[in-house]
Amino acid sequence: MELKLALLGFGNVGRALAGLLLERKDLLRHGFGLSYRVVGIATRSHGVAVNPDGIDLEMALDLARRGDSLDRLHVGESLPPGDGVTFIRACPADLVFEATWLDPKAGQPATDHVRTALEMGRHVVTANKGPVAFAYRELSALAREHGVGFFFESTVLDGAPALGLGREALPGAEIESIRGVLNSTTNYILSRIEEGASFEQALSEMQAAGLAEADPSFDVDGWDSAVKITVLANVLMGADLRPQDVDRAGIRGLPEREIRETARSGRHYRLVCRAWCEGASVVTKVAPEVLPPHDPMAQVRGTSSVVAYRTDVLPELILIERDPSPVTTAFGMLADMVNVARGRYRTRAI
Repeated sequence: MELKLALLGFGNVGRALAGLLLERKDLLRHGFGLSYRVVGIATRSHGVAVNPDGIDLEMALDLARRGDSLDRLHVGESLPPGDGVTFIRACPADLVFEATWLDPKAGQPATDHVRTALEMGRHVVTANKGPVAFAYRELSALAREHGVGFFFESTVLDGAPALGLGREALPGAEIESIRGVLNSTTNYILSRIEEGASFEQALSEMQAAGLAEADPSFDVDGWDSAVKITVLANVLMGADLRPQDVDRAGIRGLPEREIRETARSGRHYRLVCRAWCEGASVVTKVAPEVLPPHDPMAQVRGTSSVVAYRTDVLPELILIERDPSPVTTAFGMLADMVNVARGRYRTRAI
């Protein structure tokens, strides 16, 4: 089977995905009978290229590393505009990888990107949380209507199977509550403050490493965590929530001295996400909590993350991801592509 691929977004994650596609080309072919051709790449600031015969990924990566435009890789009479919806319509892809930036208060433009691709009968793999947090039911129905896959494993715990674990490994079980430490930036900041760094110093370290944005409010004010717990609640608990529905507080303004004194006592501040059932409703919350030393979430430090599920048959199931990177996120997208090729969207609820 050959899939024609489009990469919408070619930042750290998109380039890591391109690297994995190159590295695992033989594994995909021999292990899964899957070959691919990248027929389009669109970036926000480094050009657009469409080539139905296939784009040279190594050359695209080299151009991106040098900061040069991808326009020179385009084949055709006219260059498609850089906006995502127009690119999707112009690119002859079977599967669209969506890895653009997220507006945590509206879920755009990624939701429109996914909607357009699904309406055109194209599979979608996204690392963007917005479409799942803001339009999960609508987009899942579209995917079913058009007989294509809508996959999004990389939206919560990078490439770790936080969603797959709940959907695939627990058939017949009812998830009653979810708890997690899901934001790398805030967890790193709290860990570094415990070690003696200031809030500003820890944040600067994350920004220098390219793991936090220049505007840190998305992370430190709890928006990223709110979007992620919304995704988990919508997909695994049958909720129909939006990030604005989450009772949300971040870590901005927490007293640094108190964080250090608490750590010396063996307890630890963590930004904890929660979703639980109250009657027929699902309630969600994000807030700093002081966790006792025996709590596994208290021991997850730095950029690592953790999620725990309580079900009616399993008291607690915990998944920990250590020190993720863009490659981790890209792997989740690669795994989703393999599941599309295996036809998993035909045999499970999307």
